[in-house]
Amino acid sequence: MRKTLQVLFSALLAATTLAPSTVKAQTPSTGGPYDVPYSCLWNDQKVLVNKEWTVEDKNNDGITWGFSNDVPGSFISYIGTAQKQDADDWLVSPYLAFEAGKTYKVETGGFKAMGGSQKLAVAIGTGDDPTTYKVVGDYTISATYGGGGATPVEGEFIAPTTGKYRVAFHCTSNQRAYLLLLPVKVFAQAALAVRPAAVNDLNVEVGAKGAVSAKVSFTIPSTDYAGNPLSSLTRVQLYRDYVVVKNFDSPKPGEKVVWQDEEVLTGEHTYSVISTANDLRSDEVVKKAYVGYDRPLPPQNIKIHDNLDGTAAITWDPVSEVGMHGGYVDPKTAEYCVYTLEYGYLREVEMGLAETKCVVEKVNYDGAQSAVQYALLTYVDSPTSDTAVVSDYGREAFLIGQAHEIPYYESFANKSLQKGPWVIDANCAGKFGLSEDAQDEDAGSLVFNPSTGSTLACIQGPKVDIANAGNPQIVFWYYAYPGTDGKITVKVNRNGQEMVEVGTVDYSTLTGKMGWRSVAMDLKSVSTAGVKNGYIRPYFYAEGLSTSIMIDNIKIYDAIENNLAADIDAPAHVQSGKAAQLNVKVTNLGTAKASGYKVHLFIDGKKFETEEGEDLEPNAVATYEFAYTPKLHVGKFTVRGEVEWAADMFQANNKSIDYTVEVVSSPLPAINDLAATDKGVLTWSAMDVDGVKVTDDFESYTPWSIARVGDWTLYDGDKGTVYTFGGIQHPNSGVAQAYIVFNPWQVSGITGSNWQMFADIFAPHSGKQSMMSTGTTIDTGTPTNNWLITPELSGEEQTISFWVNAPGDEINRGEQSPNSGPETFDIYYSEDDTNANSFIKINKDSYEAVYKWTKYDIALPEGAKYFAIVHTSTGSLTSYNFEPDRLCVDDVTYRAGGLRVMGYNVYRDGVLVKKLDGKTTTWTDEKYTDDNGYGAGNHKYNVIVVYANGESNVSNTVYVGDPAAGVDSVVVNGVKTNNRVYTINGKYVGNSLKDVKQGLYIQNGKKVVVK
Repeated sequence: MRKTLQVLFSALLAATTLAPSTVKAQTPSTGGPYDVPYSCLWNDQKVLVNKEWTVEDKNNDGITWGFSNDVPGSFISYIGTAQKQDADDWLVSPYLAFEAGKTYKVETGGFKAMGGSQKLAVAIGTGDDPTTYKVVGDYTISATYGGGGATPVEGEFIAPTTGKYRVAFHCTSNQRAYLLLLPVKVFAQAALAVRPAAVNDLNVEVGAKGAVSAKVSFTIPSTDYAGNPLSSLTRVQLYRDYVVVKNFDSPKPGEKVVWQDEEVLTGEHTYSVISTANDLRSDEVVKKAYVGYDRPLPPQNIKIHDNLDGTAAITWDPVSEVGMHGGYVDPKTAEYCVYTLEYGYLREVEMGLAETKCVVEKVNYDGAQSAVQYALLTYVDSPTSDTAVVSDYGREAFLIGQAHEIPYYESFANKSLQKGPWVIDANCAGKFGLSEDAQDEDAGSLVFNPSTGSTLACIQGPKVDIANAGNPQIVFWYYAYPGTDGKITVKVNRNGQEMVEVGTVDYSTLTGKMGWRSVAMDLKSVSTAGVKNGYIRPYFYAEGLSTSIMIDNIKIYDAIENNLAADIDAPAHVQSGKAAQLNVKVTNLGTAKASGYKVHLFIDGKKFETEEGEDLEPNAVATYEFAYTPKLHVGKFTVRGEVEWAADMFQANNKSIDYTVEVVSSPLPAINDLAATDKGVLTWSAMDVDGVKVTDDFESYTPWSIARVGDWTLYDGDKGTVYTFGGIQHPNSGVAQAYIVFNPWQVSGITGSNWQMFADIFAPHSGKQSMMSTGTTIDTGTPTNNWLITPELSGEEQTISFWVNAPGDEINRGEQSPNSGPETFDIYYSEDDTNANSFIKINKDSYEAVYKWTKYDIALPEGAKYFAIVHTSTGSLTSYNFEPDRLCVDDVTYRAGGLRVMGYNVYRDGVLVKKLDGKTTTWTDEKYTDDNGYGAGNHKYNVIVVYANGESNVSNTVYVGDPAAGVDSVVVNGVKTNNRVYTINGKYVGNSLKDVKQGLYIQNGKKVVVK
């Protein structure tokens, strides 16, 4: 075994911060000058290699502008994911030829690929030092790559003299920046001295109380763009919804204009004004206004008060006169409806309420916690329609079930929720997500990346019972960026009745180096002692304009002197014959250093291995790594971690849960003719791996993997945002991905009959896992393009087969009001490699997967080395005009190529005893007469093939001596399920007991008596 110790102190973490390396700035380009118009498309890295464009790494941290293959498209990038300080990096153009007095415009755009908003300035000047150039544009890049249009970046510059000028882009983003810059254009504009200035006081006054009218007013420009007086204008044009509705010919400069729109209709309208002088147009000025009766806003300020007696009261504010678009709403006609939102379906709670209150009955305080999403709608009358006008949903989550006991901790390991539910606050524009960065190296933490308009986020934690805590505290870790605008505020929802602020972390007041730090906040002010059904819920608020907020390892506990807690980290399954990595984590939740303890690993309730514990400081975590290889023919085993410490003042958390690890089979071909003599000589045939048929059921892969799934290639061709299950969580939920190893029995945030309903809908074709592709959200406008590419094929002409279904296909599932339908997919093959550009499409019209699992047989031509199943569903592009949902693939069968036998592993009585090379197909057990507990000379043997890309399934079983020795007896009447059956002499007689004669047999390692 191997042991690692992680002491978690901010001082030690800060000490590991790396010093920047020294990198000299490049020599400025000597190319050009180039004539204008000029453009650079970033489609050839030679523009940097040949120093046509150059970079200036002003802070000498070795991180600057360059090209990246991470994202497709024509970009140049600043990738600062390893930054230790803010960016100070210039991207400088070659010389451009400008003429005195002319106005030149630079146009491009930018995306942030990760992190918060990016900072970028545009500057133009002469000479080689960009810091002396004139800044003509300063931008915050908030548009996210894959989430819509870019943030426009532009600037204008009047050349004072004729000569050579450069354009430069200055990135000053905060740490962990990732900025993408689009192609750059530079061109000359018409002389500003004769362009009229834009209107600066456009106003639209709509009719009061929903009257359908609009009065537009503005002042005719009296100066040109440069501020010089205008003697005349040719015309001023007024537009409504981009159509001219009024021309003002030869208007007097400075004149006030008022125009009544007599033909406007109810709805939102865009008014704009453009002035013209000397055939040159001013900039367009735009004003939006809503005319007439509007849709009401969603119900606001929704609160759910837990009465702790089995009832709760939902309250909200009365509807406002101001509607969604600023138009009028008549509050006197308002009615409210309350629903629960369950997996996309609305369930009525109360309908047609005139008051802003609803009482919820039968609140459950037992069982596993789950979040009930309440959705509220407002209906109002409109004089222009016989149908009531309805708002969008107002939503608020309410937790039911039993509160977690203390000590409670959540580490978000592997980007998943361990002890939920955690609920995103829909009332905040910003949203928390999950990051692979982690304080405790478990590949999971909370992260909030602010952007323009989304500078506040909140995530609400589960219910925790602190009633019996004498000194309750909440402790968590955060990644500190000292002196920045970040801020974390922690509030506690006490008993579902009041909100109490318990502490803040203000990054602007922090000093020292950046890195992980911990903070403890006292919870005695929100104690629930003596309150029946009482609880607290932690709410984390993150604020910042450009600073990313990361939070990890949240603990709520009774801060006593000596308190160690054990937890187990184990895989969901392990392949037969392989070792499972089992980690026991020991956390010091006490206020004193812990010494002299032991760490135990239990397998199936029996102590397997023990390690002496290292000294552990408060709030430190030690990870003890164990390896365990289960015996062959074992279907599953349980593991538990335990810490033994006599000084521990709270023993209840010294044992982890008993976690079950499934033992699964490999999809790679296995030996089926293993034979043995009574002298312990084993023989088998060499594996013929050319064109062997393989059926992959995806059972042997780690659940929730979105990469490194055996030899499968997963290619996310759209890079878009994907749908989630709302309150149902699992690792990698919402992360951009192609396919995911999906196991519906391992989701969280769902309980009871709802859990079973979910599992039934998303059940794989066989086993417990399938590969799932989730469609790109329709708001991105990007077609779903998710590729599942096989391991290498044999190259011969063959027919491959697979099973697909669309679990969200509500049309074929029989829902009365379906929200989604079948999913579309295409089939491709490649004769070369797994690059998506190498594939050839087979089908003309896309295939459709429906709710029912359906088998497809596809003929591949000779020479095909790979084939791909490509999910393509996208909004209006689907035949049913529904939003894309999910496509599942299972049990893929093909003739494989590229298999190489590297060796054979021989097992005696389920334990590895010999490793052989790939050319050896016989072995003599010199110790076959030994007694392994079943009597001298009584053994069973198996062989596993070791391929270059993994191990095979277990071979058939052969016996030396008495096959029934040490085997449990099972008496059956009639049929047994399919599994290989042997006589007591080791002779194979079939896969079922259905047709065998009465007598004694061996099946599944057990003695079976058939009567």
